[in-house]
Amino acid sequence: GTFSLLKIGRSRRGRMGLINLAATAIVALVAPPPSTVVVGAGPAGLATAIALANRGWPQITVLDRLRPPPPLDDVSSWSDTARFYLIGIGGRGQRALRQIGAWEQLEPYTALVRGRIDWAPGAAVDGGIETIRADRPPSNVIQRDRLVASLLEQALGLGVTVRHEVDVSGIS
Repeated sequence: GTFSLLKIGRSRRGRMGLINLAATAIVALVAPPPSTVVVGAGPAGLATAIALANRGWPQITVLDRLRPPPPLDDVSSWSDTARFYLIGIGGRGQRALRQIGAWEQLEPYTALVRGRIDWAPGAAVDGGIETIRADRPPSNVIQRDRLVASLLEQALGLGVTVRHEVDVSGIS
């Protein structure tokens, strides 16, 4: 079949809010095609698919080379936080997730944090420097794969087709 290709690039800083704004600007100018393929079922790809579905785009398919994450409520999978890459979702990311209707489901699985700890290359485990910025709102942290699991659940609920373990080697 024929698919439309919508390329959403990462900003220099990789912020999800900027990606969502780019998607909003592009989607506002383009009439929905009969079908759309999004390559990559990470946070940006799934957020894009959700934004398109919310705007009434039909037949959205997301392709990803990885296996799907564990279910959102699978406590045995998510209890070992050291096993997963944690990401922070600040104010802009939270706004972007609210815009696509994803924050309310996701927030209960996050932990509120103020500040951060940075380590210099070669520093010992206890050699980090803590920085707390009182002038900024706190962030919420979550396992990256759990964020993906939440967005995946929402995308599927909107009728988006997601196919895992699919290698995309080119577009013709």
